[in-house]
Amino acid sequence: MFTTESTEGNQFWNETYFVPHFQPIVNAINRSISAYEVLGRQFNPEENTYKSLGGLFHNREQDPVPVYNIDRILREKAVQTLKESNLRTKLFFNMMPNFLSRVHHTDLFAENFHIIQLIETYGIDRNQVVIEITEDEFDGSIDRLIQIVQIFRDYGLKIAIDDLGTGFSNLERIGYLHPDIMKVDIKIMRESLNKNSFKQVLGAISEMSQKLGSQLLFEGIETEEEVNLALSMGANLLQGYYFSTPNPHFLNRNTFSDKMKSVLENFSGVRSRELREKGIREQKIIDQLQDLFYELSDSSEEDFPFRFGQILSSLPREILKVFVCDAEGYQITPTYDLDRMNGGYLERSRQIGNNYAWKPYFLKHKEESERFRKKWGVTYPLYDIGNQNQYVIFTFSLMAGKILVAQVSWSE
Repeated sequence: MFTTESTEGNQFWNETYFVPHFQPIVNAINRSISAYEVLGRQFNPEENTYKSLGGLFHNREQDPVPVYNIDRILREKAVQTLKESNLRTKLFFNMMPNFLSRVHHTDLFAENFHIIQLIETYGIDRNQVVIEITEDEFDGSIDRLIQIVQIFRDYGLKIAIDDLGTGFSNLERIGYLHPDIMKVDIKIMRESLNKNSFKQVLGAISEMSQKLGSQLLFEGIETEEEVNLALSMGANLLQGYYFSTPNPHFLNRNTFSDKMKSVLENFSGVRSRELREKGIREQKIIDQLQDLFYELSDSSEEDFPFRFGQILSSLPREILKVFVCDAEGYQITPTYDLDRMNGGYLERSRQIGNNYAWKPYFLKHKEESERFRKKWGVTYPLYDIGNQNQYVIFTFSLMAGKILVAQVSWSE
């Protein structure tokens, strides 16, 4: 029987007191528990309580040998529990790259990895195991880590990357490992970023997960508001105390079905109203611009810049900046910036000749105007750090291939 001294040094840990706990992961699509994260707990028989072992696993000063052995004990008990349950659910196992690279120097064969040995010994389906790569710092060989992850993947295991937005070199890990699942701790990110940065970073992660084909999992969810935020970012996997604390037993897969049904229906209703309001707001700007610039349809090339400047006073007050480009993206009018102190617009003539053909919004507008005869376009909300405001960019097709570009204030 394995024993080791505790960090207090005045008692011994017995392997029977190391008990895996399971925190459910809810799939928003079918409203059922589709997986569990395996977490380490130590049982205190005197107090009849469980203590988290997270601090032990993330303590870089701790002797790694007993920690590694404790991890193996917990992992085997978790696999055994899964086998005995006969459930068709997945288990997420945390594995730290530093441990993996230290233990597996040259023996890079599938049969030498403990988790694979357990799958074979207990005869569970390899599709039921997800390897969750987690680390605050990594000082091992990235090449070896890539090889190890590829062994897991070739064997049929799914790969998740934990704590996106925190910790070390997350973009590097994503690029090298191309995870099946990207995992975001919403609580950590909310505490470490201001409100706007928080949402913008989440939006970037959401877009990245879609482009990579990775599922998005939000953990640390404690309120319905955070469930709604996760859903708005496209997360289909949800985890946190809002659903359940970790416990030593599996739950009925439909435990949260009714709760999720109510949440999803409320979210759908609220989101539909928001989208309708956004559409009405956009259409109002579009109608105003269309009415204003219709008057320029008979302008000559020489008269256009002058007549364009004349209608500035009639622009909607939400417009922060406006200019016009030709069909090749070259700016043909000055940029007119809203004078926030005195009203009116400040003329920036030196920007004539700038090129915007490479801008995504400009390329998208040209393609849609040519393909669908669409006269206008609008971006998703962007952020101006200097002026501390949120905005969108409207593009509008004028006469003779000219394209209006307008930066519009868009606080939510």
